[in-house]
Amino acid sequence: MEEFVVGECSLEKDSTTRRIRLQKLVEYDGEHLFLSKEEKGYSLFSKSSGKKHYSFTIPDDGPLSLKGYPIATQGFDAGEFLAISSLGNVKQYVNGKQIAEIDLEWSTYDNLALIQMADEKDNFRKIGDSHYQIINKPINPFAEDYVDINYGEWVAEFNLQEGWICISDFSSGLGEEYSKSASAAHLISVYNHERDEFYVLFEPSDFLYQIRDCEVIKKLKLTSLTKFEYLPGIYEKTGRNSSWRSNPKSAANSDLAYDPVNKLYLRMVKVKTEESQPEVTDIRLRQGLNRNTYLMLIYDLNWELKAELEIVYDVGQTIGNLIPTPEGVFIPKPEQKSEDEYELYKIDLSQFRN
Repeated sequence: MEEFVVGECSLEKDSTTRRIRLQKLVEYDGEHLFLSKEEKGYSLFSKSSGKKHYSFTIPDDGPLSLKGYPIATQGFDAGEFLAISSLGNVKQYVNGKQIAEIDLEWSTYDNLALIQMADEKDNFRKIGDSHYQIINKPINPFAEDYVDINYGEWVAEFNLQEGWICISDFSSGLGEEYSKSASAAHLISVYNHERDEFYVLFEPSDFLYQIRDCEVIKKLKLTSLTKFEYLPGIYEKTGRNSSWRSNPKSAANSDLAYDPVNKLYLRMVKVKTEESQPEVTDIRLRQGLNRNTYLMLIYDLNWELKAELEIVYDVGQTIGNLIPTPEGVFIPKPEQKSEDEYELYKIDLSQFRN
């Protein structure tokens, strides 16, 4: 992987920035800016200067606050920010001012033990004017079966005038053995704006689904030189305490992206996990205790495999999102040397273009 690094970028962490979680690039004030998600808001960082350009946080009280707590948020071009609450309250903000609001019909979600949505990157995207798409994440941490394996409402669309437009009904294709696996409820996605194509991929699967208007219009199996073994997660119960964790021997899809410069699809897969302290099973305490090996798989526009690149994240290092830009793909450095900045590599994949 290091052979393809052609540049670096550094973002400054000021006193108001606790953590940088880069999602994508957006346009704001005529400039391309990195968007970092926060608990109830977002910040925009200049790619050229590295400084924070703009930030917004939903207030806890007052007319701009949400009814309920936020379960999905995302920022878009031109200072737009959208938030969905646990009660179905949706608010649209532009440059910190509320522009629109709607209360979605919420009966489907009221029946769930825990309401969650997957709002990372293209999982929460804008389709058109006041028209959005969101990925659901059905889990039940109060039951041994963490995931309803027969769930089908993975993708939903709504607008800010009428509410819900459509909801999907397709199976993950995973067997009952995955009902105790958190990975079975985790989808990653990628949107190719040039072809208007949207794809989703389950964490423990090689099958890619192309979705349009909440319907599956194509399903294909992604190829790889390396054989991936997907295994159900590990469920453990001690007294009244239960825990679900990933199987360290299992492969796992972690990211999808589209490189608009070289017309390539990128897929990140964790292929090997070495546990430095296997006796620690609490997922909250396991952060940074593993040595993980990833493959970046490179595909052409027809999802034909072009190459596999290996990336190793040692103990204490973490993986970040792939961030496509008009000048190339950026990826956070595995190890951040300073608490005052956030560093990224720029990689050049042009040799795989043809």
